[in-house]
Amino acid sequence: MNSDRQKILTDYISYIYTTGRTYDTIGKYIKHVTDFLEMAKEVNRRGYLNYKRENADVMVRHSLMCSAICDLLSFLNIGYGKREKTVKPLEKLDVISEKNKKLLHDFIIWLTDNNDYSPHTVDIYYTSLKQYFEYVNEINMENCKRFIRTLEEKSLSPQTIRLRITALEKFSKWLKKPIELKRPKTKRKLDVNNVPTEEEYNRLLDFLKTKSNKDYYFFIKVLGTTGARLSEFQQFTWEDIISGEVTLRGKGNKYRRFFFQKQLQQEAKAYAKEHGKTGIFAVGRFGPITQRGFSQHLKAWGKHCGIDSRKMHAHAFRHFFAKMFLKKNKDVIQLADLLGHGSVDTTRIYLQKSYDEQKRDFNRNVTW
Repeated sequence: MNSDRQKILTDYISYIYTTGRTYDTIGKYIKHVTDFLEMAKEVNRRGYLNYKRENADVMVRHSLMCSAICDLLSFLNIGYGKREKTVKPLEKLDVISEKNKKLLHDFIIWLTDNNDYSPHTVDIYYTSLKQYFEYVNEINMENCKRFIRTLEEKSLSPQTIRLRITALEKFSKWLKKPIELKRPKTKRKLDVNNVPTEEEYNRLLDFLKTKSNKDYYFFIKVLGTTGARLSEFQQFTWEDIISGEVTLRGKGNKYRRFFFQKQLQQEAKAYAKEHGKTGIFAVGRFGPITQRGFSQHLKAWGKHCGIDSRKMHAHAFRHFFAKMFLKKNKDVIQLADLLGHGSVDTTRIYLQKSYDEQKRDFNRNVTW
């Protein structure tokens, strides 16, 4: 690749990270654009069309290839855009074929034997593929696009369609016929009015400190200072917290490092030594805590402390951590890493302000 094209690639990479696409999509776009810049004779419409003809076999397997190159040309103000073909929805079949029933069965067995997915995730994959085979007998790009169109005609939510696409891509990869599909865009929303305030968080900690069993004080302290999901929180040990950090596998089988406050380390070390605490951290009276059991405790504590019950769930403290971090440090990219987000766009929802904050800022600034 010559220096001019290297400059184009460098500028494009800087641009694409501002588009809000997921890291996975960005990585694929960069790969396709790099291949194009290395191999195409011309960086223009004609060069793109010739490149498509020469790489038709690649294009069939990677639907994002054309989108990535068109995005590059648009970025360069060449203005070439790919016209979308009209995709017709499908009609339901009478029955699922025996062949596809067996394929689906074998795929689910493979999922459970070779992957560490939760039963809920496996059920989503099963439901998605069963629905697909109710409409078509073969898995290929054309059928997948028409299936997605069918789901859109049924007015399914973008989130549900994205789940169906994930299942289809996983299944096609298992078949060794990988397919990539465009996902519908969704706007991330966060009701910032349902996140505990700093005063409410401290009030809750002060209350839990008065209880004879201070384990729950540490539970809230860890949730509020790490931004961990409950599934990740359930994996922590007392030794992890005392050591100051741990790397765990979290959502989407991705590994993520967690840090623990120095003050929290010291408090936990003294408490663990006094009460003989070792091993799994999140343990209640009857064993490891469950989402339901912990939620019931939170509601009761919130009622005692005068905190709205809508703020009393484990995930609210993940939102609390994000809001507090951005209050001290405006680095959204660093927060995305700390939270384990695949896209900075997901993290930007925490820049929203609550009703009270908006009203206060309005009264402070609108004085004319």
